[in-house]
Amino acid sequence: MAVSALPADAIVQAETYYLPPPPRRGQPAQDWSQVPGAELVYRWAEYRLSRRVSVPTASVPDHPGLYARIDDGRWLAECDACRAAWIVSVLDPRFGCVECKRDWVPLIVPTDIPAAEAEALAQGLSRFWWHPDDPRNPYAPEPPIEPEPPVEPDPEVPQP
Repeated sequence: MAVSALPADAIVQAETYYLPPPPRRGQPAQDWSQVPGAELVYRWAEYRLSRRVSVPTASVPDHPGLYARIDDGRWLAECDACRAAWIVSVLDPRFGCVECKRDWVPLIVPTDIPAAEAEALAQGLSRFWWHPDDPRNPYAPEPPIEPEPPVEPDPEVPQP
């Protein structure tokens, strides 16, 4: 697979993972260079998974969006409808699910993508990064616990 040709210090995203099939003998190679990054998974699913899934044409109204994260060196997002995870494009922040065939939802990506990738790559072999605002972030700092003020005994109640 062409993914192995990536340098060791690269984080995989849709544009470097969902690649066209190798050309058949005597046939021209397919050109996917003009396909938007978020739509590459649909082309890939068609030839690799033998699924006919049409590219969404609408968006889920009022959806708050899904957070992109780096999971083992790959940008991915998990569908909140069916829990399928797909490699995503941080340059085309839309998410559609090939599994449950949902419409587009916004993809929330970090404002500083190179910094997030550098943070993940600094971890060595296990390369993970979660958006700090993602409610599913297992590394989010716990909110501080406010101490409760001491309760004064009620003078009307007899003390033992």
